[in-house]
Amino acid sequence: MSNLKNGVTLRQALNQLVMYSTAVLLTCFISTASADDYYPCNSDPYYVDPCCPDTCYMDMCDTNYMLYGDFIYWQVHPEGLEFARRGGFGDSNTVEASERGCIFAPKCKFEPGFRVGLHLNLGCCNWDFYGQYTYLFSHLDTSVSVAQTVSGLRPLIWNETYAGNTNINLARGEWENHFNVFDFGLGRTFDVNCCFDFRPHLGFKATWQELKYTVTYEEIVNTGLITRTQSKMKIDFDGIGLRSGFDAAWRFSPCFRIMGGMALSAVFSDLCSFREDNFTNNTTNPTPTITKNVDLKYEKCVLIPVAELLIGVRFDQNCCGCYDFFVFAGWEHQIWWNLNQFIFVGDSNNNNSYVLGANGGVTYQGLTVRGGVSF
Repeated sequence: MSNLKNGVTLRQALNQLVMYSTAVLLTCFISTASADDYYPCNSDPYYVDPCCPDTCYMDMCDTNYMLYGDFIYWQVHPEGLEFARRGGFGDSNTVEASERGCIFAPKCKFEPGFRVGLHLNLGCCNWDFYGQYTYLFSHLDTSVSVAQTVSGLRPLIWNETYAGNTNINLARGEWENHFNVFDFGLGRTFDVNCCFDFRPHLGFKATWQELKYTVTYEEIVNTGLITRTQSKMKIDFDGIGLRSGFDAAWRFSPCFRIMGGMALSAVFSDLCSFREDNFTNNTTNPTPTITKNVDLKYEKCVLIPVAELLIGVRFDQNCCGCYDFFVFAGWEHQIWWNLNQFIFVGDSNNNNSYVLGANGGVTYQGLTVRGGVSF
């Protein structure tokens, strides 16, 4: 047999490799067995946690429940709703802009809401049923105004009264949404090891939402004459679609764990979009003449993608042997693509100028604080 370096044969080298590998594996096994006697998240189902004792242990075939409630404080940002511009342009092609202008849209804002939910252990192989309802009402309002003698404020959303090059004195955009969402489905928890759980889930996302966008423009013609046009747009969005994703939890101490998850949905809806424009000839008149000069409805089928992300820290505490209370604090993101499908009208004499389609999505992000009990 051939000799290797320093006169060591190939057989001797292989024997040494096997011997060293066996020694390393035995050392790891003995260390792991010893650590199990002291590690706080022991895999023994009857292990008593020194910090959060669980004397009411249930195996995977016993039915149990989890109820929870969330306080949410989310920043809401609707996209594609720019309604006015101020400055930043010259009066003609040969006139330079004297200053950098501004674009105005409803500003993002934090709004409070709530969520309630439950998990029901189905009594076999760590399968569970879950359901949760989320509600959030959002109202965003931005306005800009200039004096009668100041020019440069112009509308961005076309209407029958003021063209895009008309100087106006007031512009306001108000957006609101009644956000109702119900998620439900099945999940299964896999105990990857004594401190890490992985739970894929599959179900449905149902939603019913009413989005409104009101744009107001005013022009001061003279001291006693102010004209106004107001565009009232609304979307009725009621739909349901598949939702799937996963949750994960890593327990890094007897009472604390890092939890997170993500989910993707595709929500189908028969979306209805409405627009109504009203022109007021003189707002200073106690009995002004109001003319409805636009009245449109657009109905179509849409598939809205939704993405959700969540991460945070949870604290668990056992009470009276059979009740586990927990508190969770984390940060959550939700993105609803192409939800703002309002009717932005171009020149009514030119059908090619009508804008019918997605104007932008709606994003939510913010604090989620949860309290719950398992029994």
